[in-house]
Amino acid sequence: MYIDTKTERVLAMILHLSGFLNGALPLVVPLLIWVLKKEDSFFIKEHGRAAINFQLSVIILGIGAALFIFFTIGIGAFLVAPLAIVFGLLYVYFIIMATITASNGQLYKYPISWEII
Repeated sequence: MYIDTKTERVLAMILHLSGFLNGALPLVVPLLIWVLKKEDSFFIKEHGRAAINFQLSVIILGIGAALFIFFTIGIGAFLVAPLAIVFGLLYVYFIIMATITASNGQLYKYPISWEII
């Protein structure tokens, strides 16, 4: 599906690029935009869902990794650390690809993401 409205494209790009912010902002920014604009635009609704689901998936994976390290008394860090590096690189790559796809007016689905909302 292609979209012609530049504002919708820019908002969709912001939804994805907010993943580079710190703290709770990678989840708060797309959630606010999605709640305010989901009724006005199918394009924003779908990109918002994708960005929020991806951020929630990252948070769940991070909590799972921290619990794994905790319950293995730190030994699990030797397994989690290399995986975290790979996942960190994929995180950046997926956000960039989602932003480029949104700027082209197309929908994007993150490959590593659970459908939570």
